[in-house]
Amino acid sequence: MNRIIFCGGFDPIHLGHINMAIQAQKILQGEVIFVPAKIAVWKANSVSAEHKLAMIKLAIQGQEDFSIDTYEVEQEEQPRSYQTVAYLRNKYPNDKFFFLIGQDQANSFHLWAKPELIAKDTQIVYYKRPNYIINRENIEHFNMMALEGPVIDVSSSEIRDLHCVGVKEEVLHYIEENNLYFIEKIRRYIKSKRYHHSLSVARTAYRLAKLHGLDVEKAYIAAILHDIAKGISDEDSLVLMKQFYPQYLGIGSYSYHQFLGELIVKRDFLILDEEILNAIKYHTTGKPNMTWLEKLVYVSDKVDPGRGYDSSYLIKAVEEDLDKGFVTILEANKNFLHRKREKIDNPLTEECFNWYLK
Repeated sequence: MNRIIFCGGFDPIHLGHINMAIQAQKILQGEVIFVPAKIAVWKANSVSAEHKLAMIKLAIQGQEDFSIDTYEVEQEEQPRSYQTVAYLRNKYPNDKFFFLIGQDQANSFHLWAKPELIAKDTQIVYYKRPNYIINRENIEHFNMMALEGPVIDVSSSEIRDLHCVGVKEEVLHYIEENNLYFIEKIRRYIKSKRYHHSLSVARTAYRLAKLHGLDVEKAYIAAILHDIAKGISDEDSLVLMKQFYPQYLGIGSYSYHQFLGELIVKRDFLILDEEILNAIKYHTTGKPNMTWLEKLVYVSDKVDPGRGYDSSYLIKAVEEDLDKGFVTILEANKNFLHRKREKIDNPLTEECFNWYLK
């Protein structure tokens, strides 16, 4: 039987890992064995072996030819790859082994511990990346074999920092429910009730983006961070608004958090995507000529079931058509403000109503 060894940090396991494994399994016709590395206690944002294994199980569920071996996480010290290979060869003495790596790892393979032993005991296969310089000397010296297929460009560090959300939805929910990576950071900014609202909005935005064939990653990132500045005191908000957004001081203080949210997301989360930043910046007031992402975060925030009113008909309207549903929600919001006899003294909202509710 062919067995494909896939070692890695998997912190967390992402869609790029799964794509590599699926393509390797198709081409090499063997079982893919995921071997997660032992946790390095000194590594920032690292999670426990228990969490790693749980996420891998969620990521590979339904894949009959995928399995997990816990050899490395069970050792007192992190084994080297040649030791892992020796262990698996001893476990399956009659099988043929492939050792799956990325093209970046192929380039630095000569620096690994005892690379000749790995090359002797397995067929090393590397997953090709387009427009990526390859160390031809390593390819020839270690008799590496190339695998070609679609490439999903994502990294675990980007996911940990919330610069992308390239994981299966089940893994994403596990990260949320166990306060891992970016979730732990977000919860340092806002109180528990506000966090649960943000999470509900993020899940709604993700679902609606997926339903309409839009970018689920941008939708999720903008939505889960939309209220990130809600934890700033009124006094500090005023100071920051004077310093960074003096042009918006005339707008009611209830909207300051949307502008300061943009500031925090740029400064502390290092997210510079203008579409995401603007979706956060105008999620309370709205504005004229909004993008799909701005509309999506606006409506996801407004229809959150946790707000305590029946928003089912509004949700249905957005599910059927994002643009028309957005207008329906704007109209409902305008009527709500009129019923409460609240004056719309904010030019952004006035311009938004005038633009869409002619």
